[in-house]
Amino acid sequence: MRKVLREVRYSLLLGVAGVSCGAQVSAQVTAQQQFQIDIEPQDLDSALRAIGRQTGREIMYPLPVVSGLAAPALHGRMTADQAVRALIADKGLIAEFRPDVILLRADKASHKTAGVANKPADIIVTGSRIRGSEPASPLILASRGEIEKRGISDLGNYARSLPQNYSGGQNPGIPAGNQRGSENVSSSSALNLRGLGPDATLTLFNGHRVAYDAIGQGVDISAIPLAAVERVEIVADGASALYGSDAVGGVANVILRRDFEGVSASARIGAATDGGDVEQQYNVVSGKRWQTGGFMAAFDYRHSTPITAAQRSYTQSNSPDETLQAGQRQVSAVFAGHQRLGENLTFEVDGQFSDRKSHSCLNFTATAGCLVSGGDINVGTRSWTIAPSLVLEIASAWELHLGGMVGESKVDQNVDIASGGVALYKQIGIYKNLAKSLEISAEGPLFDLPGGAARLAVGGGLRGAKFTIDVSTLSGGGSTPYTLFSLNRTTRYAYGELSLPLVSSENSIPFIERMTLTTAVRYEDVDSVGKVATPKMSFVYAPSRDLALKFSWGKSFKAPTLYQTGQPVIGASQVGSTMFLPPSPTPGTVLYLTGGNPDLKPERATNWTATASLTPRFVEGLRIDASYFHIAYRNRVVSPIPLNSVAFSPLYSAYVTLNPTRAQILSAIANVPIIYNQGGGDVTTANVVALVTNYLQNAVSQSIQGVDLDTTYTFSPNADNKFTIRASASYLESRQQLSAGQSATQLAGIIFYPPHWRGYSSVDWQHGAVSLRGAFTYIGGLLDNRIAPDVHVGAFKSVDLVGQIRLPSNQGVFANTTIGLSLLNLFNEKPSYTRTTSSIGYHYDATNYPSVGRFVSLTLSKDF
Repeated sequence: MRKVLREVRYSLLLGVAGVSCGAQVSAQVTAQQQFQIDIEPQDLDSALRAIGRQTGREIMYPLPVVSGLAAPALHGRMTADQAVRALIADKGLIAEFRPDVILLRADKASHKTAGVANKPADIIVTGSRIRGSEPASPLILASRGEIEKRGISDLGNYARSLPQNYSGGQNPGIPAGNQRGSENVSSSSALNLRGLGPDATLTLFNGHRVAYDAIGQGVDISAIPLAAVERVEIVADGASALYGSDAVGGVANVILRRDFEGVSASARIGAATDGGDVEQQYNVVSGKRWQTGGFMAAFDYRHSTPITAAQRSYTQSNSPDETLQAGQRQVSAVFAGHQRLGENLTFEVDGQFSDRKSHSCLNFTATAGCLVSGGDINVGTRSWTIAPSLVLEIASAWELHLGGMVGESKVDQNVDIASGGVALYKQIGIYKNLAKSLEISAEGPLFDLPGGAARLAVGGGLRGAKFTIDVSTLSGGGSTPYTLFSLNRTTRYAYGELSLPLVSSENSIPFIERMTLTTAVRYEDVDSVGKVATPKMSFVYAPSRDLALKFSWGKSFKAPTLYQTGQPVIGASQVGSTMFLPPSPTPGTVLYLTGGNPDLKPERATNWTATASLTPRFVEGLRIDASYFHIAYRNRVVSPIPLNSVAFSPLYSAYVTLNPTRAQILSAIANVPIIYNQGGGDVTTANVVALVTNYLQNAVSQSIQGVDLDTTYTFSPNADNKFTIRASASYLESRQQLSAGQSATQLAGIIFYPPHWRGYSSVDWQHGAVSLRGAFTYIGGLLDNRIAPDVHVGAFKSVDLVGQIRLPSNQGVFANTTIGLSLLNLFNEKPSYTRTTSSIGYHYDATNYPSVGRFVSLTLSKDF
């Protein structure tokens, strides 16, 4: 029986993958699902929103492009696309139809838009600062509805589901004991594109920066509730020329809902069937629109219980109360509004607040429990941001933008340390990040080219950051400082981006349907770091309407974090003959230095990406995007010796000084506040035979390359049914060289690093108000080379089922209610076994593979 179940299980796995990646195209499948549309004559904005409500499609557009336009009456059965085409006919608008969203913009070539020529005419898409521009870098766009169809209820889980993302770094699913690649201080969630680190992916909210989280330089994307989000746009390509530091791996922009009418409430309950992760989530979204403005406000409450070692079969050798995933309680609020102050002046503002409490247990033994021998960890994280701005529409269709931002993230960490049943001490840590910025920018047309107007975006501003860390221990009634410092950094910057449309569909010639060249450059002057200029060039060439070829090349950089430059150097006096393998060449005391470095230089990278986008007219609803990316990353900030014990390996000779002089020893410890005696004695008087400098240094180069594939196919076999098939995958190669004398080592595909392959595929079926999705997730296997012999860690494969039904408006108290049921990881796939030499180590790779297991949830939502 077990064999039969196994065969059925993997048949379903292969079936979902096969349908997602290899569906056959029928020449007769061209129609889309039809709906009964009933709209009376009204303004175009209200009519488009009614279409969205009646069909379930999301329709996005800047409000000014529809302001003042009237919509005709519309009655009958038709598709959402047909309804939108009918409403915007002869209105001077262009619609771009995507599987989950319809984007509208003004047609600059149409005389019918002359009345709104001085209004913002196009959506700004992440990857360019020019309105209506087509970015050459690959763009991942997901609406709130698409994320919900995955059975996902928060942006942190969405980030971890992306094939281009690595779950190591800031991830609440990594145990408090940490594995290599973990920065789990506050149970936050941060994007980590290409596995370059959370601090190498820039995350924006509504286009502006927010305060960093904890000691890293990542941004907690889970601080924004999904209910407040309109869509998420991610550019997995270097973007420092447009957005500045941190955008080496790419940039993500969380765009909030601005215009909302009415009230929507939602409640969700769910739990892991193996135990733990019992979740409750409640949220309310409200808003109001009027002729000259509007606002949206959202409130979200979320509570989840922890997952412990006792609840999972693969952690039975750990202490039962060991926390695999922290329990959390989070309250979040978001506000976004806009008000036209005059004919050409608009005030906009958005703000967010988040308060999260989390608890976890870190054990020092496999049996005693963290209250007896370990750390009982309680963390409170509070963040807020407010970002006001003024938008002035000036002559010749130019737009001037003045924006500011101030925000803070504060983490309070309390750890009670015990051993042998005796309370030893309490460690109290405060990590506070403050961010503020002021920017002025302008965008508009310069002159006419054969393919349209050349457009320029320019801007500049100031950005300030402050990081404060105060960690101390309380014992015996006294307090001992452990780490205490505060650093400020100011960045001054200016940028420009120029778009040159050489050929467009209006003047296309054989083999050139459109062609656009875009250049950008940004200059930043970073206090105590240096001055950096980063250029970027991109080229879009479409030989026909069916095919677009895109290429981008640019440079990116990342300033060292304030924690990296501010943390003190810590010394240790060690025994050279026993603590190292191989031992020190001469027996005696070894002075080992670790910690920060105030002289760190910026990390730099050269990125280039080539993309082919295929949208064949002979297969309506099909889109295929394939990209090749390459990142040459240098001057990476690392501790160059990965393990203390291997310091005397010939590979690390550049960081070891043998038989140092007394003057060298005294110089090395001149600014070292603490030197721990680990058996070597007093380094000022002992026979120091070696000085090891393993503090942070610009010592590494890294090469990252790979391929991204994304396919979407939408079709309707009849008027009542619609299918959408998606398949996306990412292949990654990554090699690292720590020092000039060391050979490069493979990172991708090695345990605790990103796997070579990640993929996600799904099949959606919609029948009227009912939708059902089957999805398949693949996280590739890894090589465990820590202990001889090397062994392979198996891949992780899971199947999800998510269903929704929306009750019509004539159902009384249940009118406009949506019921959702999700079964994530249907077959309860578990992480593959990994080896450990520690009695308290984990037998799975938590940086790559989740411990939740099968998760079942029910969601009820109602619009009022």
